[in-house]
Amino acid sequence: MLWGPVLLLLLGAAVGLPGLRDHRQVARNVTRLLDDLLATDRYDKRIRPDFGGPPVKITVNMYIKSIGPVSETDEWYAMDCYFRQKWFDSRLRFNLTGLDEFSMNWLFLERVWKPDTFFMNGKKSYLHRITVPNKFLRIRSDGFLTYSMRLTIKASCKMHLRKFPLDSQNCPLMIGSYGYSAADVIYEWPDSLEPVGLEPGVSLAQYDLVNITTDTENARDQLRVRREDFSVIRVNFHLKRMTGYFMLQVYVPCTLIVSCSWVSFWIDPDAVPARVSLGVTTVLSMTTMGFGGRAQMPKVSYRMALDWFVILCFSFVFAVMVEYAAINFIDTITEDLKKIISERKKQAQKEKVSI
Repeated sequence: MLWGPVLLLLLGAAVGLPGLRDHRQVARNVTRLLDDLLATDRYDKRIRPDFGGPPVKITVNMYIKSIGPVSETDEWYAMDCYFRQKWFDSRLRFNLTGLDEFSMNWLFLERVWKPDTFFMNGKKSYLHRITVPNKFLRIRSDGFLTYSMRLTIKASCKMHLRKFPLDSQNCPLMIGSYGYSAADVIYEWPDSLEPVGLEPGVSLAQYDLVNITTDTENARDQLRVRREDFSVIRVNFHLKRMTGYFMLQVYVPCTLIVSCSWVSFWIDPDAVPARVSLGVTTVLSMTTMGFGGRAQMPKVSYRMALDWFVILCFSFVFAVMVEYAAINFIDTITEDLKKIISERKKQAQKEKVSI
């Protein structure tokens, strides 16, 4: 009675054993293949592919997960993206039945050659490392490698703020090799797919991302450094500032303050305390509103459009006080002249009567 279940278990194990053996055999074949490909006597990770021959072409594409913030005061912008590089390495070609491509984790990256790509206008970029370094390598049977990373990039962006806050900015990202010249490594954007992808729903607080352009017409720029040509590719982010915040915080309040200052024109000229109080209040309010909150504004040596608007509003408000002071002064002088003239007339009449 007890042999029945035992025989059934042995039969099931015997039926499943070939599949298990196949998986183990594939694993052993892949291990053996990698050991053969990366043997030190046939592969040197310190030397680029096709060393001594044509330059290696590195195809780059990006997928942006988020973009922002953008700092006008420090002139930089940040974004979170997947950064992918693709190239051919003939030394890693293989032929394994049933396997055309396999992916390797970040530990495998230390054993193969990789381009020393960097961002020329980068300021502080880093690789995400939670829970492990966010990067991987995919190898194809023909020696085509795909190297992907998740990066947060902080890059400099020269701001042109003469029209602030009605301005538009063009923020570039320049990509190239740190050590290899154009004779060894050439960077290019892909032709078959979109060079820079954007996650649906990506938006910025104060900007509208109008367009993303790459140097597709001229696939690479030659940057001359130390008498050598370096291959550089560029992506430009075209940003247009949204004026809603400044409309509510600056333009509308300043306009209302100027309108309030004009109310003094309809106040009785003899009501000196009322007109003076209203004028002083509007001037102080305009000073606080226009010049008091400048800590968050860009600090530039030239005047921006917002500065000219605030100065114009302040001039209107200040002119109201000057106008009342000038009219009051002229009216006082006029009254004094009238008194002097009337007294002289009276004195002249008295002299005529006495004669």
